[in-house]
Amino acid sequence: MKVESGCASVGMRERPATSHFIIIGAMKCGTTSLYRYLGAHPDVGLSREKETDFFLAERNFARGVGWYFSQFSAGAQVCGEASPNYTKYSEFPGVPERIFKTSPNAKLVYIVRDPVDRFLSQYLHHLTTGEVRIPQHDILKSEAGRNYLACSRYYQQMVQYLRFYPQDRIFVASFDELCDAPQALLRRLFAFLGVDSEVTIEDLGRVYNQRSELEGLPAWYFQARRSPFLRAMKHRLPPSVQSGLKEQLRRWPQRQIPVIDEELRASLRGLLREDVARFRQVTGIPFDSWSL
Repeated sequence: MKVESGCASVGMRERPATSHFIIIGAMKCGTTSLYRYLGAHPDVGLSREKETDFFLAERNFARGVGWYFSQFSAGAQVCGEASPNYTKYSEFPGVPERIFKTSPNAKLVYIVRDPVDRFLSQYLHHLTTGEVRIPQHDILKSEAGRNYLACSRYYQQMVQYLRFYPQDRIFVASFDELCDAPQALLRRLFAFLGVDSEVTIEDLGRVYNQRSELEGLPAWYFQARRSPFLRAMKHRLPPSVQSGLKEQLRRWPQRQIPVIDEELRASLRGLLREDVARFRQVTGIPFDSWSL
């Protein structure tokens, strides 16, 4: 079958393009913002949904590579997606190998933030959405807490990919730079992806998918949106209608989100210190603003 140089036409591709990239994570580090900024570049074609979760055996891998590459529109110079579940190897093993076997020439983007802040952001996000109800003094003893911790061990996650991809095919981005100097970060990222690095992206500086956007919504909203039927219905509603509905829901009584104790922060610093040292060493990036 002929392999085109650009992204796939729907239903036509069975093999990856050489111009294929994946934002592999990490969760709560700005992947949604980065995905939207990249989508504003005229030469970049994104998947219809931000997270295809294709390379998870437990999700969509059985659908086949034809299904995967049909998720991207035709004509773009490079195509890509963003699935933070790809750096949760303790929960979803085998992802780097599946990516490599499907797309050995893929370029990978790994955006990270202070690992303590990342852990706490995921924990508070799940408290907000009702996915966990574990008090903070118990969170490190729980399976959820162990999974959050694994997501914040960036070296441990990245080394899984270094078994298959050379380091120069993995772009490590900083959440702090995404917030403070997004255009400079995007110029380097565009160059890494092989598209025009001088393109200016409008409306930079907004960070999407923040917890503050969710805290005013009632708990039952998050339970309902996990329903497959309602998820399908959501994609049929125009964004303006979705925003209007959320504004109405924010009139419900708000829930109280706990203030994090310094004791938990200190415990996390101790648990993550060794991994952070190894991550700094392998990337050569100092991450000076981090708390450890």
